[in-house]
Amino acid sequence: MKSIIKNNIISVISVIISLITIISIIALNILPNKYLIPIIIAYVLINLIGVFLINRKNKVLKIISIIILTILSIGSLIGIYFINSTNSFLNKSFNNKNKQLYTYYVVGLSKNNLKKEDINKSDIGYYNNSPSIENALEYLDNKFDVNPSGYDDLNNLFNKLTNGEEKIILIEKSSYNIILNLDDKYNKDDYSIIHEFNIEKELKIDSKESNSFNIYIVGSDFSGMMDLNMLVTINQDNHKVLLTSIPRDYYIDVAGYNTKDKLSFITEGVDVSMQSLELLFDTDIDYYLKINTNSLVTLVDEIGGIDYCSDMEFTTTHAQVVDTYNDSKGKKLHINKGCQHLNGVQTLTVARERNAFPGRDRVRQQNCQKIMIAIFKKMASTDTIVNYNDILNTVSNTYETNIPKEIITKNIKDIINNGNKWVIETQSVDGTDGHDKVHLNTGIDWVMYPNMNTVNTAKEKINETMK
Repeated sequence: MKSIIKNNIISVISVIISLITIISIIALNILPNKYLIPIIIAYVLINLIGVFLINRKNKVLKIISIIILTILSIGSLIGIYFINSTNSFLNKSFNNKNKQLYTYYVVGLSKNNLKKEDINKSDIGYYNNSPSIENALEYLDNKFDVNPSGYDDLNNLFNKLTNGEEKIILIEKSSYNIILNLDDKYNKDDYSIIHEFNIEKELKIDSKESNSFNIYIVGSDFSGMMDLNMLVTINQDNHKVLLTSIPRDYYIDVAGYNTKDKLSFITEGVDVSMQSLELLFDTDIDYYLKINTNSLVTLVDEIGGIDYCSDMEFTTTHAQVVDTYNDSKGKKLHINKGCQHLNGVQTLTVARERNAFPGRDRVRQQNCQKIMIAIFKKMASTDTIVNYNDILNTVSNTYETNIPKEIITKNIKDIINNGNKWVIETQSVDGTDGHDKVHLNTGIDWVMYPNMNTVNTAKEKINETMK
């Protein structure tokens, strides 16, 4: 009797673990029925056979049954770990986020040695066109009781600070970095950040439920500038994906601002960038995926580096540095023609590079596509199994998105079911290099005037893919 109870304890444990595994697989919702049903049947049959054999008087059959049920339980527990890690990642990372954080600085002159407490009861200048400026001013007033004065011209505001006419100013992070890099007369060491805080802005994005949609993929660097810009068109019915690369210097109309700017300097919000691209391509953009390019370093190192293949030999004009544009603080990177292994910082350095190529940003966009594909391939390899959970946690911190989980699981299920039917095509738009007013007319910088022939061709291809 004791032997029967002992044997059936093993059987009960196996059945419970198997049920948990099946429930976890169903909850994940990425396996097509043609795979899900056989897995469920296999679990049921193995457990039934195990229960039957373990209660036989033949010791050999009992031992075989115990081994089978033990292996099944251990394998299922490992599977539950990976399934739950994946499900947790999807729940955390695809939660229909329609908000964006903006970092604001309170800045003074370094020579004045101002502290955070010096903000209280002070006059403070600010730029009227900064995103969510009303919320930023409200935050400051609640914390410090300030007397703000607005400026329509960002250069004028910064000059007032430099000349000492304004003791402190309030400026959004990307505007601060852009103006320091646009004009050589401003030396970053002359200014100090007295206080830093974040403001959350509700994004104005209308997404439709459809089997064909556009995703705006944007890579934001440490300063907040949009370095990588790509439109991904997906049609789930005909299993087509179209990647449209857009140069970061593309000089386009800024939606709602009655001015032009280059795409990387549209820092008023990812929704404004999306609306501007909707005007350019005459199409709706439903979702966005904003990548933190600095987190790219951590991710690439976490997966053990990537293999990058170059069509040419070159040495980067940028140094291997993070969180700065100061290339004197690091070594340049030499890339050989052919394939080589890159770590995180090296990958970021290649992704940033454009001045080393005759085609400038055109080649840069191609390199970014290569890097993205190399990362996906490495993550899909068996090398990532050991660090699977750590990699998922790292990935979840590299981006923000409003893509709902249901869209992701539906596409994964279809890829598993119809992987050989999916076709991926690429295209890019081109233009003519020049100089023009940028960052809402704050300064003059490199721009690329769109070649409308390439834009119209891309527009037709996007519409064709959507049908």
